[in-house]
Amino acid sequence: MLGPLALNLRYGLRYGHCSVCGRWGLFRRQHASIREGYKCSHCSASLRYRHQASIIVAKYATKRSKSFAELAREPNFLGLSIYEPGIIGPFRQYLKAHPKYTTSYLWEGVEHGGSHKGVRCENLESLTFANDTFDLVISSDILEHVRKPYRAFAEVHRVLKPGGLHIFTVPLSWPLKQRTVSRVDTTEDEDVSLLPEVYHGSPTDPKGSLVYTDFGLDIVEDLEKIGFRTEVHQAMKNNLTFCAEKR
Repeated sequence: MLGPLALNLRYGLRYGHCSVCGRWGLFRRQHASIREGYKCSHCSASLRYRHQASIIVAKYATKRSKSFAELAREPNFLGLSIYEPGIIGPFRQYLKAHPKYTTSYLWEGVEHGGSHKGVRCENLESLTFANDTFDLVISSDILEHVRKPYRAFAEVHRVLKPGGLHIFTVPLSWPLKQRTVSRVDTTEDEDVSLLPEVYHGSPTDPKGSLVYTDFGLDIVEDLEKIGFRTEVHQAMKNNLTFCAEKR
């Protein structure tokens, strides 16, 4: 069943509530991709971020919070240990004052666990955090750029506390594909392209970030093998947010 957000978009409504900043405003597509369009006129959060925020709020709000900005001030949420890899995205401005918030980036030439420009260096395939460290991990269109993504998912599972959640997005095509496809052979140290190279925007590399994996809906079965129980929330077409709970 489509939620209110999807129905608004389907029927061309342009005014609504942003689940990231909490403001009411105008949403215009202004992008070839639906999930990357419909940005909030106040905080610039795209549809995929706003949908992801709505799932996080639904999972964690204990008061009347209707947005991520409100949720970030709730006492219970402030008590959670949260990890968000990456250095861009609209959630960071609301989490920067959170007492148990950790972020990271894979800095070239920096020791894992160290820091660069005030940001911790971590490789998602081999995190330096102890077991059962975090209550919540948030990742937004990151895992498709990891050489061995299921090794990274296993690491996220390891550092989550039992019952902890990994709420994440990855790009999917429309119509939704059933099977995951590797674009690059990573069995050896040297990458071997299996399909034409595709790059997405990068905050540090003008060339962009190489896409290693085109995920399909079988991601749910693969995560179950790791030990996750995964819900799939759909806003519209290929705009999906995954909520994986560590069992």
